[in-house]
Amino acid sequence: MMAALVRTELRAQLRDGRLWVLGIALVLLFAAMLVLAHQRRESAERERREVEAASRAQWDHQGDKHPHRGAHFGLYAFKPASPLAAVEPGVDAQAGQALWLEPHKRNMALFAPAADAAPTIGLGELTPAFVLGALMPLLIVVLGHGAVTRERETGTLRMLQACGLRVRPLLFGKWLALCAALSLILLPALLLAAGLVIDGSVAIEALTFCAALLISVAVWSAVTVSVSAFCRNSRAALLALTGLWVVAVFIVPRLAATAVERLAPLPTGQAFWSAIARDIEQGLPGDGDAKARMKTFEAGLLAEHRVTRLDDLPLGANAARRLFRDAYAARVHALHFDALWDAQSRQQALLRGLTAISPYASMRAVGGALAGTDLAHRRHFEDAAEQYRRTFTTRMDEWDRDATRGLTSFESRYAGDAQWRAIPPWTYEPPGWRFALHAAWPDLQLLALWLAAAVGGLLLSARRLVP
Repeated sequence: MMAALVRTELRAQLRDGRLWVLGIALVLLFAAMLVLAHQRRESAERERREVEAASRAQWDHQGDKHPHRGAHFGLYAFKPASPLAAVEPGVDAQAGQALWLEPHKRNMALFAPAADAAPTIGLGELTPAFVLGALMPLLIVVLGHGAVTRERETGTLRMLQACGLRVRPLLFGKWLALCAALSLILLPALLLAAGLVIDGSVAIEALTFCAALLISVAVWSAVTVSVSAFCRNSRAALLALTGLWVVAVFIVPRLAATAVERLAPLPTGQAFWSAIARDIEQGLPGDGDAKARMKTFEAGLLAEHRVTRLDDLPLGANAARRLFRDAYAARVHALHFDALWDAQSRQQALLRGLTAISPYASMRAVGGALAGTDLAHRRHFEDAAEQYRRTFTTRMDEWDRDATRGLTSFESRYAGDAQWRAIPPWTYEPPGWRFALHAAWPDLQLLALWLAAAVGGLLLSARRLVP
């Protein structure tokens, strides 16, 4: 009986002109957004490769100079964009895309795309993920708000019950038929995305995203049928569902973001950098200030080499001092940056809790994690860039330390192009699908809970349905 109900309802949905008019309009809008986003990503990736090559060529041809001055010439580390970033830009749209790597200091990312974006009207950036995650539920509301109320208004519901048809199969049949009809609309959009932006490197992430999208469709469809069963007429159901959509897509995320900023604020930039400078100068607990630490280091260096003066050391004392200072500065930077990342993670967890009442927020978070544009991927990239910064700046000072003696330090014609080229070029390997799935797991669980709750709502509607 269930199969027959689903077939009947699906035929009714397919005969509904709204499905094709609105569905095709939605697919065309998604296609336009996807093509534009894909072109922007391709252009950005091409520019990134060109800038990386130019930056590396400048590094390789610095000429003869002191190695530490060469290190201060610096390098850029750029974050490559996953193919799925064209669908969901995530935090990458607001965060910088490049890190300036130089001695002594760990920098924040630069060149955020949002800084060059046109002003918006406050409804969110129109991205392919927004079309699928936010406008698809609106299509579901338009198509399904009268799933049960039309049966009641025409008297069909009373007739079906009089014929012995149980309410539960009826509601579940309407739900499954609505899901099937929407899946037919989604299919060309997903095939277009697969052909245009998805490759083998993100196949698992793409399949997971499709599964999450289908769960989201199932959730909104179940909620729509349940509300239609509770309401007395189609107009009331449409108003109630439209209100729920506005709250879930626009109001809850914005109110939650404002609440997070108040409940778990991040330190200001001035306070953050001042704390780092203070800890470097005054020292972490138990370490002593900078002068005391340097005095202890020099004494240990003299004792290790059994000399009484820095001038008598068989290595470059100034370079050894820089290595010691930079190692301590890197330690302080790591502590403060880790604390900042942890604070952002707490904000993310709080935001997830506050937006748990919105399946749209969970779907958006899943998209960012699978596209590699979430906070976890951002931290992975910046930590890898920091490790590279420490490596190449340390090698520069090690050359100076090993090639000089005592307090003497060459100021010119010491390192040449051969030594600049000896530094391995910056390469970044994204962490892979396991990392992405782990990052998306909490929000996937929320979507699963939403599906269970939506099915429970259908069961409750079936028990309380009044013809």
